[in-house]
Amino acid sequence: MRLNGSKIHPLSALALGELRRIVQAPIPQQSVNAGVNSRLHDEQLVETIQLPSPYTIHKGKNIPHLKATEAGIARAAAGPQVVK
Repeated sequence: MRLNGSKIHPLSALALGELRRIVQAPIPQQSVNAGVNSRLHDEQLVETIQLPSPYTIHKGKNIPHLKATEAGIARAAAGPQVVK
């Protein structure tokens, strides 16, 4: 739910950077800021998938990873939005 009604601000530099990192390869969900994770999911730019953990503490277990959707790939390629 958006706090300010239907108004959506452009993605922050941090969120856009994380999206570009996710486009390159799926990354563990826990490595992404919770607010950025929520924003990317709200705009359907990423989806959650289960993949083996890269961490030794979870060795052999699947954990949630973020994978870019087609919309996410297009948004990452579009670059920063200009706000006037």
